[in-house]
This record gives sequence, structure tokens and C-alpha cells, in this order.
Amino acid sequence: MQFTIFVLFNFSAIVLGYTAEEAKTLTKYLFETQSYDKTMRPAIQQLSPTYLKASFFLIGVNKLDELQEKLTTTGYLNLEWKDEFLTWNSSVFPIHKITVPQDNVWKPDFVLKNGFTEFKELGASFYNVILSVDGTVLWTPYQVFQTQCSVDVTYFPFDTQTCEIQFTLWSHYTFQVTLDSYSTNIELEAYKPNSIWDIVSSSQTIKNHQLENSEITYSLTLKRKPTFYVNNVVIPVLFLGVLNLLVFVIPADAGEKMSYAITVALGFIVFLTIISSELPANSDSTPYLSIYLQIQIFMGGIALVISSLQLRLRHKSEDQPVYAFLQVLVKITRCKNIKQRKFSVDRVTSAEDFKEKPLEKKDEENREIDIISWNDVSSAIDFLMFWFYVIIYCISSVVILTIIRN
Repeated sequence: MQFTIFVLFNFSAIVLGYTAEEAKTLTKYLFETQSYDKTMRPAIQQLSPTYLKASFFLIGVNKLDELQEKLTTTGYLNLEWKDEFLTWNSSVFPIHKITVPQDNVWKPDFVLKNGFTEFKELGASFYNVILSVDGTVLWTPYQVFQTQCSVDVTYFPFDTQTCEIQFTLWSHYTFQVTLDSYSTNIELEAYKPNSIWDIVSSSQTIKNHQLENSEITYSLTLKRKPTFYVNNVVIPVLFLGVLNLLVFVIPADAGEKMSYAITVALGFIVFLTIISSELPANSDSTPYLSIYLQIQIFMGGIALVISSLQLRLRHKSEDQPVYAFLQVLVKITRCKNIKQRKFSVDRVTSAEDFKEKPLEKKDEENREIDIISWNDVSSAIDFLMFWFYVIIYCISSVVILTIIRN
């Protein structure tokens, strides 16, 4: 334990145990005596490349704007290279590391390639770099990055987005400055979770082509947290779809059938407007949720047409006979009830008389029972359309939810 403390004490003395005069002398030696030129690439042999090691430390995902397709992140880069013109002898200058302003040394023109609004160099004039005795330069520019990100909202609100943060050396070819890295993906040790997006994975790709600019791309895969949209959009839309079925439960004589159908259809239009305002105007991807709403709006429109025709038929004069195909429709929906009514009448008459009635009289009673009114037609339409809408609603809801969940 004592040995460890002794080593740490002596190491700290080497790193930090120097006076201001010694630091001033070293700075004067590096930048004045040796006539340091920050415009010169820091390699004695200009044919040999300078190796730049880069790492990206992500602090937070501030926002992914789906409308503008813009990703805003906070983080800093850890850039390290060797400046062969900024070395010194530690026995002459007992300083292991020194801090100098970033504008005093050569820096790689490392820029954000896919920036959203502006194109500028990293860092600022108040940033410093750390010089080591062997010429190693460490530069850690901290910045808020705004980058372009193509958004695919097909599976909204269960969507996953992959965004890229691209950096490149703007005016140095690979044979001059070659990119390298200590890691294989984005560093997330200091990351603070976002309330809307979860980071699923990250990756890093480096491109070094001799006659091109070196480029490093950090890919970030984000998965949306769907709870908010499920509670405020998906579930209300599903319940609104149930209300669409009740159009055919309300009797035609109630007088509220048309107004109810219009109200439900307007509710779907409102939700479609809300979703459209939250998503980008992208012709390449249409959310399945929007398709589902369009189906429900279409079904609501069909319900309005059918209800209009149904009310027209319901208020026809009872003296006007029901059309043959409508009688078939009524018999299909009420065949069991008609048979039961016939059987019940025959059984009562047999119990009273204990003898058969003439065939002509029985036929006359059956004809009276089989008379179909326009009210029966309206009820038959309600019955058929209700079950038809139930089937369409269940199938469309299950299919859409299955697709967007997967």
C-alpha cells in the first residue's frame, strides 16, 4: 500500500509538479525556439501519414425531429495524434504533459459531414489540447451535433430508426491523415437515457481510401418508447372503431342514425390529422396506423351511404310492396324466427280444435305471417351490416397491430 502511494505521488510530481516558469520556458522552446508552424502537417517525413485516432462519447440524445428529419445529440470526440514537432526531452524539461490553447497547434480539419444546418470546424477558441512529452496531442471537442436522419415511420409508434453521425477529414487525403480508433462503436459510459427513445445498438465504420478523404461513420439505432402513443392514439382509435359498429345498432326510427355516423367519421379524421402533423411528409413510407385510420374513415363513409338508403327504404309507404330481392334478404336474416312463428300458430290451433282446419284457411294464415314490411327490410340491413363491420373491424385491427408490433 505504501509503495502504491509512493509511486502515485512521484508520478503526480512528474505530471503536475512543475512551476509556471518551467512551463513558460517549455512553451517558448516549442513554439518560438523551434519555430513551430501550425500550418504544417506534423510529420518530419511528409510522405508518411499522420494517424488520427478518434472515439465518440455520446452524452445524450436530445431530440429526433420526425418532421424535419433531424437528430440532435450531445457528446464529445476524443481525438489523438502525434505531432513530431512538439516533442521535448523530459530530463531537460521535467514536464510530462502540458496544456495549450487549441489554436496554437496543428489540428486535423475534422468536420461533421452530414450536419443539418451549418458546416464548421469542431471546437472553439477557448478549448485546450493536452501535449505529452512524446508529441502525443489529445483534443476533446464537446458539442451539440445536429445531423440529418432519414426517418421511416411505417411501423409508428413501434418504429426503430437508424441515424448516422458522419465525420470526415475535409482537405486531407488518406495518405496524409489516416483515421483509426480505439473502439468499435459509440462510447456510452456517460450516456443519459432519453424519455422517448432507447438506444438498441451502435456501430462504427471507418473508410480509408488512398485518393479520398478518410471518413468515420457512427450509426445509432433508436427504438421508440410507444407507451405515450399507445395510450393517447392507438387505444382511442380502437375504441372509436367500436363506435363505428354501433351505427347499425341504432334503430332507423330513432332519428339519430345519420348524425351519429357523421360524428364517428369526423373523430377518425381528427386522429388522422393529429398523426399526420407529427410525422414527416414522406412519400416513401406511409404509417400502417394511418392506413388503418383511412380504412375506418372509408368504412364510416360507406356506413353513411347505407344509412341514407336504409332510411329511405324505412319511410316508404307500407302499401308499396317490398322488392323481391329485399324479401330474400329479410328471409335469410329471419328464417328461423319465421319458422318458429309458423309452428307456434299451428300448434295453438290444433290444441283448440283438436282437428285439422281446411287447407285454404291454413294457407291464408301462413301468408299473413309471411308478410314482410319495410321495417323488416331496415332491420335486416342493420343485422347484416353490423356483422359485416364486426368482421372487417376485427380483421383489420388484428392485422395492423400484428404488423406494426413486429
